[in-house]
Amino acid sequence: MKMNLRYFISLVLLVNAFVPLSARQIHVAPSGADSNVGSVEKPFRTIGAAIKVMNPGDTCVLHDGIYRETIAFRQSGQKGAPLVIRAAEGESPVISGFDVLKLKWKKSGKNTYVANYRNDSFEQLFLDGDPLLEARWPNVPRDKNGAWNFFAPEVWASVDTTGNNYGLVKDTDLARTGWDVTGARAILNVHHQYYVWTRDVASHRAGSDSFTYATNLGNGVKEVDETGGYIRFDDDRYYLVGKKEFLDAPGEWYYDKEAGKLYLCMPEGKGPEACLLEVKTRNFGLTAGPQISYVTIDGLTFLGTAFSFGKDYNHRSHHIAFKNNRVLYSSWTEYFQMPQGDARSRLSNHFPTMNVDSSEVVNNVFAHGVLNGLFINGYSNLIENNLFHDFNINSSLRYPPLEVNRNWPAYAGKGGSAIVRYNTLCNSGGILAQIGQSDNEVYMNDLYNAFRACWGGNKDVSALYTQSVYCTGTRLHHNWVHDAHAGTPPFEWNGGLGIRGDDNTAGLTVDHNVIWNVGSAGIMMKSPKNSTPEQANRILNNTVFRHSSHNHIPAAIIVQTATRANRYSIIAGNLANPIYGGWYAKPLDAIGCYAHNITDQEVETILENPEYFDFRSKVTTSGIVSLAPELEGIPEVSRYAGAYDRADRVYWIPGRREEKASFPIVPDHSVIPATRDVLMFRPAYRAVGHRIFWGLDENALELKEELAGDENIVSLSGLVPGKTYFWRADALMPDGSIVKGDTWSFEVLQ
Repeated sequence: MKMNLRYFISLVLLVNAFVPLSARQIHVAPSGADSNVGSVEKPFRTIGAAIKVMNPGDTCVLHDGIYRETIAFRQSGQKGAPLVIRAAEGESPVISGFDVLKLKWKKSGKNTYVANYRNDSFEQLFLDGDPLLEARWPNVPRDKNGAWNFFAPEVWASVDTTGNNYGLVKDTDLARTGWDVTGARAILNVHHQYYVWTRDVASHRAGSDSFTYATNLGNGVKEVDETGGYIRFDDDRYYLVGKKEFLDAPGEWYYDKEAGKLYLCMPEGKGPEACLLEVKTRNFGLTAGPQISYVTIDGLTFLGTAFSFGKDYNHRSHHIAFKNNRVLYSSWTEYFQMPQGDARSRLSNHFPTMNVDSSEVVNNVFAHGVLNGLFINGYSNLIENNLFHDFNINSSLRYPPLEVNRNWPAYAGKGGSAIVRYNTLCNSGGILAQIGQSDNEVYMNDLYNAFRACWGGNKDVSALYTQSVYCTGTRLHHNWVHDAHAGTPPFEWNGGLGIRGDDNTAGLTVDHNVIWNVGSAGIMMKSPKNSTPEQANRILNNTVFRHSSHNHIPAAIIVQTATRANRYSIIAGNLANPIYGGWYAKPLDAIGCYAHNITDQEVETILENPEYFDFRSKVTTSGIVSLAPELEGIPEVSRYAGAYDRADRVYWIPGRREEKASFPIVPDHSVIPATRDVLMFRPAYRAVGHRIFWGLDENALELKEELAGDENIVSLSGLVPGKTYFWRADALMPDGSIVKGDTWSFEVLQ
């Protein structure tokens, strides 16, 4: 039978659309040329040149160097044949958002220099790889390592205790400067103090202790809080930028846009001519619209720039793999909560953004930024084994280090079913993680050092946060949430919640978490008024201790039960003292089930060794032994109260897993009693088991036992007082290789 030629060609094209040609490796190096063929001997110079010739299944291999460009995908990969951009083996290529500034400098003061420069809008400068700051008052101090300490108390100016109000700041210290700060930008940590606004100083005069700003911060300002009192303005904080007078500390810059002059304050004896000065020019180093899918980014460093996949919650990419990367200083701005329509508000939208489905963000480091570390929205995404640290330095509910599936009405039905596990999140000016929409599972994460810029100690902030009826089916379990205080030491108020199901939370399960050393309640659970059985929440087998008793609102767990809220919810198996039905020690009203909670003991005293992160109960028979009939059919409920069962072969230790075993319990170099029963450790990432070596001579350890899977408990017996023991956990990997662990030690008490 004859085949029509046109039909034959169409068929070939159709087959080729789904079956990629043989995959290629396309090489890129700064020493290459875009006129080359992209081989390892003749690499391209730019990533953009490589992308133009990539087909599904191809890999772009980046070699060492700095790539000052935006990667813009114009085509997708295919199932089983993604487009891959990865680092060459053993190399560390950098996607930079910075361009080099080569200016002619003149001395302008003792340590200041000035150069002619024209740039309508820029946010950040780097000097020899370190971030500079826009000149500000008060100054940001340095820590012992020479890095900016954004969480120090002196970062913010404190208002006077009287005379402040909405739209008015009164500060005696400002009057002493003798400056007129009219026209400066004021970054305002006011009112709720878990939000920050930027407003121009509308009026001020030299020597005055007061300035005004526009009263357009939004409808939520001047509201009464949930206790019926007006939120105060007498404990507000702020800082100022945008005036040359503020340029007085090494590492600061000031830009006079009108005169076209850039000023730098340099360390004594150092001039800018001999330094590498870079300016941020690319907010996004990688972009891919919603038509782009099946893409893998592996082993790169993003410096001073973010990335974006998809367009918005209605237009999402899918099957994106972002793994083994570092994302540093991805966002920087002094514009927060700007009025609607203000063009400057766009500067607060530049952070890593993924509107994606069926995608993974695995084994990355996200560090240093003013805004989100990562925002990801869509269905069935995996966020696993990442480190997020030092974000949201000015404190805002809108910019947590990790935000998964927003719980805004417009996002309803546009995301959910995320898995968030084995992540470490720490050092945030505000909250650490927001989880939205339905059927998410958030487990084995370590969250600590939250609220470090939430001045005023607002009790509304929470380290791990969700809310609304849209979160039905979400489960938060087996996480550590700890060391979360509003403000920095000394803690004047000490507010801040551990885990919060906020307004109208429905169908949320919070179980087997350990929460300690937080400034307010360990767990807070709201629900819709007059809730239905389908809207029941569950708080099960959590261990909560060292919560704050400040201001007469002590609470390990608060469950809202007024207005017939949570009337079908279940509170069972918790080791927490006390449990209340509202702020100010309100008793619980009617609730669906309240069973086997231990609230009559000081929790810390019945834990094995909380200082060593050993949160097992000392007595295994306390709490639940046989489940009450009303708890049957709830698989999350354990036999015993609290988050751990001493009979388990796994002592779960949350947080990012390293290439080798880590986090020994007991800690390295500890001194322990001879009666200590076990050792534990955090398993290596993706290990299938561990070999435990042991002995009195650290150079001649012998195999003690082999543990399978996530088993991580090493039994002890026959310890000799006065002896020092050494031990090691070597990881067994899926490919049969072995990753040797560190050697740890402990001494046995005489």
